[in-house]
Amino acid sequence: MREFSKEELLILEKSVKQIENQISSGIYEKTDKDRMLFASCLNDEEKEKLTKKMIKKQQKKLANCPADISVYITAYINPSEFDIGNGDYHQYRELIIKNYVSSTLIEVCENLLENKFSNIESIENESEYFWEVLIESNVYGIDNIQISDFIKYMIVGDKLISYKSILKAVESEKLQKEYEKTEQDDDNDIYKLLDDVRSKDLTRLQLFNIVKEQTNLDATSLKYFHHDIEVYVFAEKDEYESNYSFEQVEEELERVRKRGNSEEDLMRLGYIRKHLSLGILGRKEGEVVTYIDKERLLFPFEFYSIYEMQGIIKSELAKQDKVKVGEDNISNKIDKLKTDLSVPQLSLIFKMINDLKPKIFNTKSDAELFRFISANFQTKKSSEKGISTQKLRNEFNTPELKSIEFWEKHLHTMLSNIRKLK
Repeated sequence: MREFSKEELLILEKSVKQIENQISSGIYEKTDKDRMLFASCLNDEEKEKLTKKMIKKQQKKLANCPADISVYITAYINPSEFDIGNGDYHQYRELIIKNYVSSTLIEVCENLLENKFSNIESIENESEYFWEVLIESNVYGIDNIQISDFIKYMIVGDKLISYKSILKAVESEKLQKEYEKTEQDDDNDIYKLLDDVRSKDLTRLQLFNIVKEQTNLDATSLKYFHHDIEVYVFAEKDEYESNYSFEQVEEELERVRKRGNSEEDLMRLGYIRKHLSLGILGRKEGEVVTYIDKERLLFPFEFYSIYEMQGIIKSELAKQDKVKVGEDNISNKIDKLKTDLSVPQLSLIFKMINDLKPKIFNTKSDAELFRFISANFQTKKSSEKGISTQKLRNEFNTPELKSIEFWEKHLHTMLSNIRKLK
C-alpha cells in the first residue's frame, strides 16, 4: 500500500471517526435492548436459552456478510493475541476500522483533494456534519452500500463476541455448581473410576473397554458419561492448579523464558493467552487479561488418559451419528508420524536425547515421554492403538544390541554430515 499524504491521512481520520461513532451507537443501542430481554427471563435457565438463541441469530446474520468486507469482520470476531497486542477493546475495533478505511477510501481521498479541499486547513475547518453526511452519501467515490454493510456487520460481530463470552461464563458456573453437588458424595463411583484411570498408564484399548463397560456404547449413555468427565476435569484441574503457588508459576515461566522464548513465543506455544475483557465477571471493559495455562506449563500429562477417554467417546458418537465431529483431545488433534524405525530403534534415539545433560526434554518423568512417543509415532508393526508404553519402558531400561549397532552406524553418518555444514 502506498504512503498517504498528510491531507489524505486527515481525511481518513475524519472518516474513521464517523464510522466508529455509528458502530458504537449501534452497539450501545442493541445493548440496551439485550438488557431488557435478559430482564424478562424468569431464571438462569431461560437466560442461557436466550443467549444460545441470540448466538445462532448473529451467526445466521453473518452468513450473509458480503465477501469484500468479510475479512475485516473475521479479524474482529476472531482476533489472535498478536492482533490485539496490549491495546484495549475500543482501540482494536478502531484498528479494524482504520484498516478498512485505508484500503477502500483511497479514491475518495483523491477526489476530495481534487474537487473540494486545497490544503490541511480547509479539511480541518470543515464541519463534522459534512463528514457524517459524506459516509452516508454516494459522492466523491463513496460506496455508501458497502460502508453501511461494514457498520452493520461490525455491530453483529460485536454482539456475537459478547454473547459467546456470557455463555462461556454461564457454562463454567454450571459445571462448578454441578461438581459441588457431587463432591460431598463419597460413593460417587464415576469419579472414583476416573481417579483410577488418571493414576494408571492405560492403553487406548484398555480405555475403550472401560468406556464400553460403563456405557455399552449406547449413544445416550456415552453423552452422559462424557458430561460426567467434563465436570470431573473442570473441578479436578482447578483443584490441582491450587497446589501451585504464584511464585512457582512465575518460576516455571521464567525457566521457559530462559530457554530463549520471547513473550510472543510463550503465546505461540500456548503457555499464555491474552484477550480483552468485555466488561463481564467484574472486569473492566477493554482490560487486557493475561491467562496462564498452568496445565500446559506445569502438568501437561496429568489428565492425558482422561482426554484420551473423551476422544474415544466422541469417536464412538461420531460413528453412530455418521457425522464427522471435531475432537479436542490431544491424540486426535495430531496425526501420528509414520516411521520405518522399529520400536527398539525409536526408543533408543529418544533415550539418548533424554539422557543428555543438561536435560533437553521438559518432562516430569519418563512416563510422560513414553506417552508422547505412543501418541505421536507409528511404526510399521504398531497397531492403530499405538505403541505400547510398557514396551517403550522396557526398551529404555534394556536397549537391544541390534538397535545400538543401528544407531552407532547412523550417528557416524550424521556426525560427518554436520561437519560439512560448518
